[in-house]
Amino acid sequence: MNPSIPLLSLLSFLLLSSLPSSLSSNPTTTQTTTPLDHLCNNLGGFYITPDYCFTTFAADSRSHTADYNLLALICLNLTISNATDVKSTINSMLTSSTFSSSTPSSEPVYKGLQTCFKLYDDVIASLRWSAQSVSAGRYDGAKEVVEQAVGVPASCDAMPGLPLSKENDGFSRIALLSQAVVSYLAN
Repeated sequence: MNPSIPLLSLLSFLLLSSLPSSLSSNPTTTQTTTPLDHLCNNLGGFYITPDYCFTTFAADSRSHTADYNLLALICLNLTISNATDVKSTINSMLTSSTFSSSTPSSEPVYKGLQTCFKLYDDVIASLRWSAQSVSAGRYDGAKEVVEQAVGVPASCDAMPGLPLSKENDGFSRIALLSQAVVSYLAN
């Protein structure tokens, strides 16, 4: 037997065993990907960055161990919570003395706030229905409702003089994430 063959085998073994596990082809080394990792890293087509996705889901500790269905429910519940906060902000504006329906200069803003209040009130009810649909595994109907919810901030922003751009932007982002998650599961 040629003495260089065992030496070559030993060198090959040492070289392969010194490679980082990500470069070796050892079948026992597998990288586990959670549904959250998979989801957040595959929503780019919806203009959702992985950072925003992970940061948003970090608000609920169940996200790290959740399956896809629970992730969709978590996201929808975060969206409902955000819409509820916006609605509460609008209600505070409507009840403040700053905007009054009796002051001619603020009447258009007051009416715009009333319209946005109604839009957010309606979207909350719709998103609750979507959450029930997702809970039952019916993603298609939920997908269509969430797609409509994404348009609410633009409708409010189209009304002149409303001081809601920050609130509408926040809702728009979380609603877009919900749309992406539900659409991803519907496909």
